[in-house]
Amino acid sequence: MTAAVQPKARARYAAKRDAIMAAATKVFNDHGVSGFTLAAVAKRMDLHPVSLTYYFKRKEDLAAAVLHETMARFNAMLEQAEVQTTPAARLRAFVTAYYETRRRVALGQEIPLAPFSEISLIEGEQHQPLIEAFTGLYIRIGRLMKSPDMPWITPARRQALSRLVVFQLTWSDTWLDSYEPEDYGRVAARVADVMIDGLAGEGQVWPDLPLLPLGSPVAQNDEVTRDRFLVAATKLINREGYRGASVDKISAELKVTKGSFYHHNADKDELAAACFARTFELVDDAKRRALAVGTTGWERLWLATVSLAMHQASAEGGRMLRHPALAAVPHAMRRRVLIRFQQIGHSFAGLISDGVAEGSVRAVDPLLAAQLVLVVFNASLALDWRNQPGDVTGLMEAYVRPALLGFFVE
Repeated sequence: MTAAVQPKARARYAAKRDAIMAAATKVFNDHGVSGFTLAAVAKRMDLHPVSLTYYFKRKEDLAAAVLHETMARFNAMLEQAEVQTTPAARLRAFVTAYYETRRRVALGQEIPLAPFSEISLIEGEQHQPLIEAFTGLYIRIGRLMKSPDMPWITPARRQALSRLVVFQLTWSDTWLDSYEPEDYGRVAARVADVMIDGLAGEGQVWPDLPLLPLGSPVAQNDEVTRDRFLVAATKLINREGYRGASVDKISAELKVTKGSFYHHNADKDELAAACFARTFELVDDAKRRALAVGTTGWERLWLATVSLAMHQASAEGGRMLRHPALAAVPHAMRRRVLIRFQQIGHSFAGLISDGVAEGSVRAVDPLLAAQLVLVVFNASLALDWRNQPGDVTGLMEAYVRPALLGFFVE
């Protein structure tokens, strides 16, 4: 009797644990690390929080389990890609496997993937194993691009591009729902095409043009201004997420009181909205200047993208908010921000379409290519993370140039 009961008990335990993981992933996606609690997961499942502690003692344990599960699924995608014999084929297979997973998620056949944007915010004994697993995942993605026949694809370049791949794929969260799941395979093919072969049309070269001056330098004095709050809030939200960047932390960053914060800002939501608006103003300014200076579609696209990428990496005048900062942003604000991101995406698609029409840009899917370009300049901040190339030459060669000309260009 006991032997017969045990398999049923194990099956019930596994089914309940899977249901908890599914609910926890949704909470993680909606509220980020700072808003992730056992109570929130239990509420989504209509359970008492105590019932979850049989499976996960602390919220950090459950959050870590969710992230490890997503990394395991990425590693399964990599297993499919690693059997290919060339870097381009491996990268294409990985992109295809990712969008196949997303297709199954859209059809309800798998639970959603958790975001990696706030993985460093998991505290306690789970922190180090998560960071090690996360680092290992990036190293493994980078190895897809390794080949003795391509010595110019250096470790620094592989490291930079592996992060770009993940950012570009996960940015799909914001636009993939506009496609039918049956079209995800076509999306994968066109995304991989841009990654592998870039955007420059036949005969086009890497432009030798001065970058556009963007942003205003922050005044080098002790005066506390609204602009200083924008810079501090942008820095903290990029680093610690929307919920993690509290009023107290923003004030501490500037060494001012909370009273001073509320003297210059209505509240954190209003300040965050202003940070996003400032980000969009920078992008719009870069596009306007590029249209005025560039003589071809390729030059205009290059000027806007590279100037924004270098500005994001240099931090001069304050960085732009990275798109992972959208995690846990209040829904009403998130909706407005996503609308603006998509408007900008359509605007860059117009630049690309013009270039395709004149032949200076390759024949690509303009809207999908534009979404990848947005990530190229928005994700540049990540290159500061682990002592990646920070000088202009290193950043250009390891990241910006292959991102636009094709990952495997010499």
